[in-house]
Amino acid sequence: MRASTAPHTPSSRFRATLARVTVMALLAGTCAVVLSSTPAHAAFAAAAAPVQEVPAPPDTAPPDTTPPAPPDTTPPDTTPAPPDTAPASPPDAPPPDAPPPSLPPDLPVVEPPIDPNLPPPPPAPPLPDPSPQVAAVLAQLHMDELHASLAAAQANFAQVAGIEAKVQAFVDTATVDRDAKRKAQTDAAAAAYVQGGVDQVGDTAQISGADASVSAESVRILAGSAIDHTHDEFLASETWMQITRAVLRPVQLRSAQARAALDAAQHDMDEANAAILQVAGGVVPVADLSPTVLGAPTLTADEIAGWYQTKGIVGWAGGVDVRTMAGFYLSEGLAEGVRGDIAFAQAMVETGAFTSPLTRHNNFAGIGACDSCATGYDFESPQLGVRAQMQLLHAYADRSLSIVGLANPAVGADPDHLSVRGCCPTWNKLTGTWATDPNYGPKIMTVYVSMLQYAAAQRTAALAAPAPPPAAAPVPGSP
Repeated sequence: MRASTAPHTPSSRFRATLARVTVMALLAGTCAVVLSSTPAHAAFAAAAAPVQEVPAPPDTAPPDTTPPAPPDTTPPDTTPAPPDTAPASPPDAPPPDAPPPSLPPDLPVVEPPIDPNLPPPPPAPPLPDPSPQVAAVLAQLHMDELHASLAAAQANFAQVAGIEAKVQAFVDTATVDRDAKRKAQTDAAAAAYVQGGVDQVGDTAQISGADASVSAESVRILAGSAIDHTHDEFLASETWMQITRAVLRPVQLRSAQARAALDAAQHDMDEANAAILQVAGGVVPVADLSPTVLGAPTLTADEIAGWYQTKGIVGWAGGVDVRTMAGFYLSEGLAEGVRGDIAFAQAMVETGAFTSPLTRHNNFAGIGACDSCATGYDFESPQLGVRAQMQLLHAYADRSLSIVGLANPAVGADPDHLSVRGCCPTWNKLTGTWATDPNYGPKIMTVYVSMLQYAAAQRTAALAAPAPPPAAAPVPGSP
């Protein structure tokens, strides 16, 4: 982040200026701390770093006119020389044998600091905003994910609906049986009542046979037994019906949830498809299509690292490998609710793809940097540098953020005192606030759409790749 009065498009001037800054850093050491272009920026970062030392002035003593001493005739000392105790190179210095940084021409970056005594260069022309293209690629990637989730939701709903149909059939059968048993019980009781009750049935019933008539007591017993039997069957049928209905209730709930998930997946699919069609047709529903600062990442650490490695960048100075750095951006971003993959793209713009002197101070977002100071503030480790960037982005995007709302202890100053809280809900809103470069947001989006296109190609290739052949069954008796 810097008050950049020299926004630019990629040019050889950046490479030359970057080389000049590196040489100046080797000769002069770390520059003096200068106030950031935004007061809130400086307030956030001031507590994050020690005061930088001002380089000592050159020696201005008069030349020594003492006559030279006579030649030394002492035999040469053959004692081994002590180990080199020369002071270490300043943090801005690349390894002595490192090749000069080299960036691809299509990678937009923030201009490095320039000599404030020189006249400012003419402003660069505005860059086209690739946010609609970002929205289209994001929608397409989301669409690809939704295809799988929609298919899973459809399969789950079909399975649950099948179970529900089977249980409902049991309930229907049990209900019919219960109703039949109730009717049988009612009929038996009604027949006894019409004939004057069970006792009167026994008194009047006669059964002719070869021997004699059946006693009235036996008839009463048979009539009562018939009523009891139909009653027991009714109770058993009623119990079975209640059991089947109890089983049906959770199945119906699960079926409703499966239906809701299917409807939501279909709705998301429709929205993604509509977004793709709008961008393809040139329809821009809102002025700012850049993603929100807060949200979940779309890319994985492997995809970020793979994209970086395809760009042919020379001069990585991140302190850890690209894959580890990408992992920091995703984990620290998830902790603060910030889109870590886009924050990586922001760092690419700020640090010249992690090759500038800013990088060796673990300051990947220009925190405290300005037009006439090279590096801004120092952070103790790459992870803490990423954390400072995420906490500050969280504050820029969320007006309600307080220090107790941070996922980790504040790396910089208390966000409660930042006047910029909530100023920038989207990445394009950072233009003119995080940095004065009028192309700041478009530069971040230019890098990010390149990352998205790489990931989309990788995922498409993975889906199109043939499945590996199944492993051959071991031969009996083989080791």
